[in-house]
Amino acid sequence: MFNNYEVLFCIFVQVLTAGICIGVYKCTVSFMQQEIAELKQDMRKYNNVLERLIHVEDNVQLAARRIDIIEENYENIRKKDYN
Repeated sequence: MFNNYEVLFCIFVQVLTAGICIGVYKCTVSFMQQEIAELKQDMRKYNNVLERLIHVEDNVQLAARRIDIIEENYENIRKKDYN
């Protein structure tokens, strides 16, 4: 009914197909691990920038308060000079 060559050919094709699937899977996993590593690195950079931005915002608020105080003092001095 079946010839030995046909059975061997079917087995060969199945093994070859399984090998290709396993190879593609390993390549995909490797690529994803590389992408994840790059994303982690980018995230570290972003976190550093975020920390610096928070620090800058705090300094800007402090500077704005100081400017307000200086403007109030200036206005008070001007009012005293005109009176």
